Amino acid sequence: MFQRIQSAALRGIEVIPVEIEVDSTSGLPGFSLVGLPDNAVREARERVVAAMRSCGFYGCSTRMTVNMSPADLRKEGASFDLGLAVGMLTATEQIHIPNLENFLFLGELSLDGRLRPVHGILAVAANLARYSPDTILVVPYENMKEATCVETLKVIASKTLDECLNGLQKPEHAYCSYRECQQVSAAQNKIPDFSQVYGMAAVKRALEISAAGAHNFLLVGSPGSGKTLCARCLPGILPSMRKEESLESTIIHSCAGMFGSCGGLMKSRPFRAPHHTATVASLVGGMRLRPGEASLAHNGVLFLDELPEFQRVALESLRQPLEEGVIRLNRALGSVCFPASFVLGAAMNPCPCGYAMDKRRDCRCLPESIKRYRSRVSGPLLDRIDLQVSVPSVPIDESRLSVAGESSREIQKRVEAACEIQEKRQIFRNGHLDGKTLKEILFWDSEVENFALKAAEKWRMSHRGYDRMLKVARTIADLRQGSRVERPDLAEAIQYRALEAAWMN
Repeated sequence: MFQRIQSAALRGIEVIPVEIEVDSTSGLPGFSLVGLPDNAVREARERVVAAMRSCGFYGCSTRMTVNMSPADLRKEGASFDLGLAVGMLTATEQIHIPNLENFLFLGELSLDGRLRPVHGILAVAANLARYSPDTILVVPYENMKEATCVETLKVIASKTLDECLNGLQKPEHAYCSYRECQQVSAAQNKIPDFSQVYGMAAVKRALEISAAGAHNFLLVGSPGSGKTLCARCLPGILPSMRKEESLESTIIHSCAGMFGSCGGLMKSRPFRAPHHTATVASLVGGMRLRPGEASLAHNGVLFLDELPEFQRVALESLRQPLEEGVIRLNRALGSVCFPASFVLGAAMNPCPCGYAMDKRRDCRCLPESIKRYRSRVSGPLLDRIDLQVSVPSVPIDESRLSVAGESSREIQKRVEAACEIQEKRQIFRNGHLDGKTLKEILFWDSEVENFALKAAEKWRMSHRGYDRMLKVARTIADLRQGSRVERPDLAEAIQYRALEAAWMN
């Protein structure tokens, strides 16, 4: 008997429909699996047959041929186990499931018949809700929270193969209800507050502008000056995610096998801080076509502490995503496209010893070693960083006398107000504007424009640097609730390019 089962595979975060075709004929018992399976899929026979026997069914007593279509797509992982088991049981007429074509199966089987969770369930659920809303998704119980994040989809979640088969007989009694699963991650409670940071008003201001307009930033200062602390306060002032952004970011984490760390749909923007030993593949993706840190930071912040210590090739791989907001990978396994619209944040010392900008300690570095150290951050990458800020070292006695500053919540209110202005005006934040739209929303007069052009010429800005300076000025105007960009807005934006000009000269 022939049977066809619906399942799905992931290529990056793209969902590819897969049909598991099972043909059972008389003859010597045997099992053939075709359709470009990897080792994990080939080994499914042993898992599935053992699980069937544990649930009281017999295994391969006939000649069985299984094809996984499309045949030119490589099938990876153990997520096809459940569909394969249902196909074998129905093809050998051990069970009968009405309207089998209405179900899509995903799940890994253990030898005793238990269902184990798999990656990427949310991506499949969102795809079904959009293109095939009448299809019923059948998943392991541990994937239930993930699958039920999509409101309009019908889901059956089971702990064992037996329980799953019973639920398929009367699916209307086995549906899992939709649950609003937006939760604040436990890590959200560990974010330091800006009220804990004494002094450093200029740094706080720069990070506020970065949060409001999605602008890249670089903090340069002596060891222990507070660069990393300020950067780790940033998630507390980032604007809330729209529902579309939340679903998109959570899908990426689901495909990377990190849905459990989200605790549901992501409510807070991701803040990724990889170690400086990170490779190119870990940053942009590519290991078995899984998303990298840049994609996991989509709609959030990718923070690179000790920037010059990263591999040069790893840093340069971020240049294209910073412009396009996507990562295109071409590998032997295939070509994929990952979303990667993130804010790049970085921190570094001004020299190898770290004290070139410290007034209290002498720098021991030779001019050549300082130049060599700073050249690890290339000019093209530095040109893409909108806010370049010097972080002064605050003496301990001054920090004790300083009064605690604004809390992150107070700063976030201003950020949210600025983002609301941008959303009404152009939907997305200023850091993602194209050149044409940018010129249309400045609303400046000729005097202000001439001031900007003269500043660009004096500081020898590139066209990209000039546009990024204008975007920062537009964000500064939005923070003060201004309808047009004024000269003080431009003056503040220009000073954030001073570090680049000093290093390049």
